[in-house]
Amino acid sequence: MDDSSKLLLQALSCALHGERVPWEAGSVPSWPQLRHLAAAHSVLPLVAQALWGSPIAAAEPEPVKALASRARMLVTAQAQHTGDFLLLYRQLLRRGLSPVVMKGIVCRSLYPFPEQRPSVDEDLLIEPEKTMAYHEAFLSLGFALTEKDISLEDAPELSYRHPVSRLYIELHKYPFPPESEAYGDCNAPFAHALDRAVPFVFLDTTLYTLSPTDHLLFLICHAYKHFLHSGVGIRQLCDIGMFAQRYGQEIDWQRLVRECASLRIDQMAAAMFRIAECRLGLPMPDAFADLTVDEGPLLEDILNAGLYGTEDENRLHSGTMTLDAVAAVKQGRKRRGMLATLFPSADSLATRYPYLRRKPWLLPVAWLQRAAGYLRKRETRAGESVRIGEERIALLRQYQVID
Repeated sequence: MDDSSKLLLQALSCALHGERVPWEAGSVPSWPQLRHLAAAHSVLPLVAQALWGSPIAAAEPEPVKALASRARMLVTAQAQHTGDFLLLYRQLLRRGLSPVVMKGIVCRSLYPFPEQRPSVDEDLLIEPEKTMAYHEAFLSLGFALTEKDISLEDAPELSYRHPVSRLYIELHKYPFPPESEAYGDCNAPFAHALDRAVPFVFLDTTLYTLSPTDHLLFLICHAYKHFLHSGVGIRQLCDIGMFAQRYGQEIDWQRLVRECASLRIDQMAAAMFRIAECRLGLPMPDAFADLTVDEGPLLEDILNAGLYGTEDENRLHSGTMTLDAVAAVKQGRKRRGMLATLFPSADSLATRYPYLRRKPWLLPVAWLQRAAGYLRKRETRAGESVRIGEERIALLRQYQVID
């Protein structure tokens, strides 16, 4: 790790525990790099909180004030977002609808100052048969679908945005897209998750969310999903570690380990918990303590990725290789290698080009759109994407996700 990455992790650890960084003048070799890393991982308000009132804030006030100013804007926007979401949820309850909240506001509640943990959207899990009822409710409340010409019945999830508040909601019929060849099987442990949903109170509003065991398992699987696509950010590991700490006594750890093992992500989960322990000061769950893993390579990949692996266009394109590598194992076929990078499957491109879910025969059109993106962005190189993809496939082998 470079110095900026080490400082980022130290600042996050302090923020999670309500502490201030002990840095003295000159401790930060590059304020722009630290600020860039904090923004890339969507943890800038948490870093600002750890800096405010610290020795370095007094010694070097200008860069700290600049970072804090940006953090205040993000926190204010997040507070408005939370208020709008709670109002929406109450309106849905009055209509007899009680969606199950995943991540988002539940994860924010884990932090000393919840609004310092940013959320771009709110994820709601619903019964597929109630799709039309939710759709009509959202339209009546002024929301609009973000994607035109979408099949309400066939789409695994629907996205809505309010034109005034800009509140963004993802409505999920399943925790994960069932058509995914790489991680569609992650839905199996959640077959009856809605029946196990529990109430959750935030700012005097009662919502419903996944049970503690289901929720932690979902956070782990969600991180795994993003790792396969292009990368998982450090914020997701903060969520996982903080959730395990808060709800540890209520979690069925035997079931959690068993489900992770059945999905072949127990080693990766252990590495995530080990990073949270060693770098963020969060306790390692006893259930995973006996799994011997080297968390260093995963940490390096996480730091390079930024939030959801969006820091590098080459990394984004490499996701087609990691997705294909896992799908090949589950389907008992050979990897497509570089072909998976140049000509990805409709499944692996459906997130970027949603029309493929309805019209998979338009895959050649998606290939052309993707190729045009390559040409527009000079920093994107197929060879570099392949190199990154092979390195990340090696990580999947190291953590025994694939053979």
